[in-house]
Formats: sequence, structure tokens, C-alpha cells
Amino acid sequence: MNKTNLKTIAMIPARYAASRFPGKLMQDLEGKSVILRTYEAAVSTSLFSEVYVVTDSDIIFKEITAHGGKAIMSIKEHDCGSDRIAEAVENMDIDIVVNVQGDEPFTERESLEKVLGVFQGDDADKIDLASLMTPMNDWDDIVNPNSVKVIVDKDDYALYFSRAPIPYPRDKEISHTYYKHKGIYAFRKQAILDFYRLPMRTLEASEKIECIRYLEYGKNIKMIETHHEGVEIDTPEDLEKARNLINKQNLLNITSTVTSKVKESTHKNFPMVPRVVFGKGSFNQLEQILSPERKNGAPFIYLIDDVFEKNKTFIEDRINLLGNDNIVYISTKEEPKTSQVDQLVSKFKSAYSYTPSGIIGIGGGSIMDLAKAVAIMMNNTGSATEYQGWDLVDNKAVYHVGIPTISGTGAEVSRTTVLTGPEKKLGINSDFTPFDQVILDPELIKEVPKDQWFYTGMDCYIHCIESLNGTYLNAFSQSYGEKAYDLCKEIFLEKTLDKEEADAKLMMASWHGGMSIAYSQVGVAHAMSYGLAYVLGTKHGIGNCIVFDKLGEYYPEGVALFKKMKEVHNIELPTGICTDVTEEQLDTMASVALGLVPLWENALGENWQEKMNADTLKAIYRTL
Repeated sequence: MNKTNLKTIAMIPARYAASRFPGKLMQDLEGKSVILRTYEAAVSTSLFSEVYVVTDSDIIFKEITAHGGKAIMSIKEHDCGSDRIAEAVENMDIDIVVNVQGDEPFTERESLEKVLGVFQGDDADKIDLASLMTPMNDWDDIVNPNSVKVIVDKDDYALYFSRAPIPYPRDKEISHTYYKHKGIYAFRKQAILDFYRLPMRTLEASEKIECIRYLEYGKNIKMIETHHEGVEIDTPEDLEKARNLINKQNLLNITSTVTSKVKESTHKNFPMVPRVVFGKGSFNQLEQILSPERKNGAPFIYLIDDVFEKNKTFIEDRINLLGNDNIVYISTKEEPKTSQVDQLVSKFKSAYSYTPSGIIGIGGGSIMDLAKAVAIMMNNTGSATEYQGWDLVDNKAVYHVGIPTISGTGAEVSRTTVLTGPEKKLGINSDFTPFDQVILDPELIKEVPKDQWFYTGMDCYIHCIESLNGTYLNAFSQSYGEKAYDLCKEIFLEKTLDKEEADAKLMMASWHGGMSIAYSQVGVAHAMSYGLAYVLGTKHGIGNCIVFDKLGEYYPEGVALFKKMKEVHNIELPTGICTDVTEEQLDTMASVALGLVPLWENALGENWQEKMNADTLKAIYRTL
């Protein structure tokens, strides 16, 4: 038979009375039923001469035909989808039939092309059917009986399918990639007819996995690896995930819509850090805190500021590494970059078979941001640059813990991780960014150098000033901002606290300052500091201080108090950092700063563009 002229159709078996989620195929999925969306997805691939839904349900039959689709009513009762398809195709003139699962409305062309492609390969003559598999990284998914696992030989022919983890990980040190079976099959017509005529045997009956019957009778199943996940709708929770995904796709596909309507009031529903432990020596509880989160064979990865690499007794020797846990020391000479995040994520995905049990960040704001970003990108595809902005993250981050060794940045509580990308410096601001656990141990900040202690403390102070003077201010952000502001004055002006008390209160000021901007925003100093950092690499804390010192026009009382704090602590800020910058560099600084629209709206109001422009910003930058 000529391989290039194989007649191919798609069949979508559809049973109304699903055991786990009855009626799921008729559930509304943003204006269309699940089964109709699946049918339309299969048709839209343009890979088939015909697409049919084959069903025992009048409801499903009418749903498809009423929308102009093609459906076939089963004559007999059947135990599985393959039997239902075999009955339907017995008298059809076809070569290949593809079984598309009715509960997969995100079926896409690339995966189907891969399945069909095997019938054009060198070993096509020995293939009875082909199917898809995707790598599994999450141990919870691996042990989930609803996820069917498959093992293959060296040529990717299936050896066995199971609801249990196969192979069983008796030796935890052996790295093995588990594969989930994806419910799309491409059969030769004769193979599916043979299946229909052969009785079920005990292995299939035990696992309730129909493709085991093919293996029991000596059929060859070629498996093709894919990384397309989609959403299989097995539960009401899956249906909600599918709705969220469609909503996001709809938002991304909008080109230009102008609607005249009354502006509605919206209230932010931001997550907060769910668990926090505070107190001297609380770092020693780390093992106890992490233990319930450890997944079989999946490591904890510790990202630690390399300032502690030469003093391992302070941090490393107090960490109980188990299995393939790993410590990675990170230089903080430069602020986190999207490229750095991508490199770390690629390294970890290559090194480990499983997604890590957790990412633990130990250090200052840069390490906090890096840990949050890596945790997000371990469960999201592409580059970190694609997620710089507001609410762009699809999938929940892996479990992540923040342990600050410098206080003031508020990064331990923030829903933002600030990264410098190739075109901008902008945070990944999402519901999945905040840490799952924070450990606040004042002992960890006792050896911070004086200037650095001041700069990061002033980051907290500037958070307060920008929040409390912003147009976004509300009772929530005000209550946190005022508390942080009072703590900063006590710590940096009154000088009535010993070092241990000051460190403990600075941790609380940092937390409250971060909470204040979680429901509000920062302002002019932060926007301009981002521009400095992008062009000159100026660290965030000192950059804020250098800029804020020149912003008396915008924050007169706050800047006056800041100058007093400098005097009390004998701090001399660097000067002349912009003396030699080019006009092009100034343009870039201004562009980066002006791109942070929410910061300017908070600082200057909705009509901020009437009050601020690139020339004004460049004039301020020239004074630095």
C-alpha cells in the first residue's frame, strides 16, 4: 500500500454516563459543550477526510448534529471506546482511524501529526497502532491512578501500561523518566477490528486500560513523545482549569475592542504568604518545615547568596541534605536576569527526573526574587521574559520557601519577582509568585555590613513613602504602610534599640512595607531605580536611595526625613554615577522607567503623562 495515500478519519467515542464525572461531555465550557469543542478542535486540524462522534447517547448525538457535525449512534452496548469505534468503522473504506478522546477539547494538530507520521516511517509495516506519551515530573501525578503510565523499549514500542508507577522506584538513586499515556490512538483498521473480536483478558480487566489488550495479543504499539499537555476533563476541577485556559486564550486573541460602559469598581483578590515563622533561631526548624513537602525522589534545591560560601557554618552546615538535594551558590553582584533564571531552570530540568520538591531561597532581595522566578518557571514553559508583567503565569509554581538574610526589600512577602530582561526590567507579578513559606530569623541578618543594612532598610522606608503618598492608597495598604513607617523611624532615627532589637524590628518593617505595596504600588523612586539598574546595573537598594535623595519635589517630607537618617548613620551616597552616560543611555533609562505605568499612576494619578515625560526624567538622571 502506498504510504502517502492512506485514507484517515477521526473517531471521537462519547459516552454520556462517565463514572467519575457523569455528563461531563455536555458540561458548558465557556458557551459550548465539552464534546462540541473537542469535535471542532479535531475538525480544525484539517488532517482527516472525515471526523465523527460515535455515541450511545441521544443527547450527545443531537448536540453534534444540531451544530452541523457528523455523529454515529452505536448499535450495541460497549465497554470501551475502541469497541465503539470498531463497530462504526467495520464497513468503512479507510486505512487509519484516529481515536480522539471526547474529554480533550484542546486536541491540537502537532500531536496528531506526530501520531500519524509513524505510518510513513521505516518501521511502519510492523506498527499496528500508535499513541502519545508525555514526560512526567510531578510525583503526585506519577502515583495518581488516574494517570496511566507507560514504559517502552529502546525503539519506543510499548512494553506495558499501568495506573501504578512503573518501574517501581526501589533504588531512589536511579534516575528514570516516567511517561504519562495520552489518550490519542491511531489504529490500522485491521488492528481495531481484531481488538473488537478478541476477548478481554485479566491484565486489561485488572488495570481497566484498554490498550493492554493489544499487548496481550501481540500487537505492536508505537509510542511518540509529546510535550503538549492540554487539559483532560475527568473532574469538575479539570473543567474549571479548562475554562480558565479558554478565558486566557480569548483575552490573548482580542485585537481591538472599544466598549462604552460605566467604569466598575474592582477589588483585588491577592494571595498572601500562607505560612510564616518568626523568631531568633527559627532557621533551625527548616528540616521540620520541609519534611511534609518532600516528594519521593524529588530534591529540594537551595539557592544561597554566595557571600555565605566561605562561611559554611552559618548556613550550609545547618542544612540537612537528603538524597539528591542540592545547594547552588548564586552571585548577587548583579541583579537577577531572565537569562539567569532560564539557565538555572534548564540545568535543573536536565539534572533531575522529577520536578523538585521545592526551591529554597536564602539571601537578600535578589535571591528571594530568583527563587520565586525559578519556582514559577519549573512549572511553566518558555522563557522568563514571556512572564514579565501582570498576571501572565498559567501554572502554579513549585513549592518555594524564602529565608531572608537581609531585611528591607519586602521580597519575602511580595507577589512580584523583579527581573532584568533583554528589553526591560519588570517583575513577574502573579498569584503564584508569593512564597509558600517564609522563615524570619533575625540572627541571619546580624552580620550585614552597615551600608548595605542602611540601603535595604531605606528600600522599606521608600516603599512606605511611595505607598502612603500614592493615589492607590486604601485602608489596607495604609495600615501596613503606617506601621512600617513608624518602625523605620524607630530603627533609623531614634537609636534607642540595640542591634538585636533593631534587626528583629527591621524584619517586621520589611514585612509590613511589602504588605503595604501588595495592595497598592510604589512610585517615582522605584520607577527611576529600575531605569538605572537596567542601564548601569545599579543594585536596587542603593539605586533607590540615590534617586530618592533627589525627589524632594515629589515627596518633600519623606525626602527631608531620609536626609536626616543619612546624617544619623553617616551615610554618603555615591555621586556622579550618570556623569558619563550617553544620550542614548539616558533615553533607555527614561523608556524603562516610563514603561512602568502602574507606578506612575500611583505616584501622579491617571493623567500622569501630563506631568511626567522623558525630558523631565533625563534631567533628574543627569543630577545623579
